[in-house]
Amino acid sequence: MEWFKRNLANIVTMLRVALLPLFVVFMILSKDSTGYRIAATVVFGFGAATDWFDGQIARRTRTVSKFGIMADPLADRLFIGGTLITLYCLHILPLLFLIVVLGRDILMAAGYPFIRKIDASKVAVHWTGKVATATLFAALGCLILSIPSQSASWVGFYGFSFTDISTWQTWGLWLFVIGMFWSLVSAGIYVARVAELLKEADSGAQSEAPAGEAGA
Repeated sequence: MEWFKRNLANIVTMLRVALLPLFVVFMILSKDSTGYRIAATVVFGFGAATDWFDGQIARRTRTVSKFGIMADPLADRLFIGGTLITLYCLHILPLLFLIVVLGRDILMAAGYPFIRKIDASKVAVHWTGKVATATLFAALGCLILSIPSQSASWVGFYGFSFTDISTWQTWGLWLFVIGMFWSLVSAGIYVARVAELLKEADSGAQSEAPAGEAGA
């Protein structure tokens, strides 16, 4: 029981990733079925809600861990990324939107080797990142509920008509634009913070070197 309590928040985080394949299957089947579209929406909504629940559980049970600090944003990126790819393949999301968000996430993943050199707990989640994630979740929820009135493949934002699509998709796309903005802002803040901590770590290592040599 004690083990379950200590790891409940992390279990909820991992549940978010585990729900992704089920969501993808429901979305594929929803092409000709409103029932599966609703099921996909419910699964997505539950997965998005776990992003709030895991943090609340960790704080209230005082079980915040280094694993959770790293796993929570990674689970978000996997869940959102998988949803983006699914919606693009179903011609619901423009390619440019997919490239911007996935490109940002790939850039963040590339910085992981640098994070290992510092204390990850010092790289706190900024409020802009929380706003970006919440807005993207809301945008994706709207897009999942939308049923396009045209079946042409959309290859990008330019030339994409906002007037020939459903209200849900219009709201979803505009929310997505807002989410992309905050996502890029949070990425800039994140990179600046990591660079600052790396500089401090290097300065500390250089200041300790003479003392170590003198002691030798």
